[in-house]
Amino acid sequence: DSGVEDAFVQRLKNDPQVVLYFKFPPAFKVRLPRVIGNYNPDWGILRRSPDGRITFHLVRETKGTVDLSALQFPHERRKIVSAMKYFDAAGIDYRAIRGDTVDWWQLGAERPRQQSLDV
Repeated sequence: DSGVEDAFVQRLKNDPQVVLYFKFPPAFKVRLPRVIGNYNPDWGILRRSPDGRITFHLVRETKGTVDLSALQFPHERRKIVSAMKYFDAAGIDYRAIRGDTVDWWQLGAERPRQQSLDV
């Protein structure tokens, strides 16, 4: 869909620990309050852990920046912050990353700098 996503797909293709990845279809929506609008995440990923287990626990949103205040549209920021809370409550590792993030699977990799909703 974009250069940012293309770069991320290349990382996924070249990672031997990635078992499966998929782009969420447009019909998949996380229902958020109407003022924010429903949210469609970018990627679901199954990755083999160091102990050999394979689990689906990674959802990634690919953006050109992890500085949420630098996003073009304020509603994007609100949706990402809301999605962080939604997936955290579900026990799913979610974050916005740049397409060129090397260690995108790490728990500490590129946490967005702005965590407020700024409505």
